[in-house]
Amino acid sequence: MRKQILICTAVLMVTSPLAFAAGNPADYNGDGRISREEFQNQAARAAFSADKNKDGSIDDSEMKLTAEQRKAIDTNGDGSVSVEELQGGQMDGFAALDKNGDGFLDPNEMKGGN
Repeated sequence: MRKQILICTAVLMVTSPLAFAAGNPADYNGDGRISREEFQNQAARAAFSADKNKDGSIDDSEMKLTAEQRKAIDTNGDGSVSVEELQGGQMDGFAALDKNGDGFLDPNEMKGGN
């Protein structure tokens, strides 16, 4: 279940309709694939962006997470999701999405295909 939640978080970050409409902003070099580095940069941007009050943690007013999602992302078990934990969860999602293990997400992988 944790893996599914992390994949969903990652997919939402890179496959939103806005991202596809804009040529996917995570694809910095425009090659049609997202490298691990590009994904990590986008994950950091998204995580820090989610922390609206800049207190280092993501609360319900900043991002709606179910109790199950919050528990899966809260890796240190302190009951709070930090910016770092959110980013880490997104990076776990990258590994799960990269089906062929080449270090890149191609358009098919970004849509959840093989």
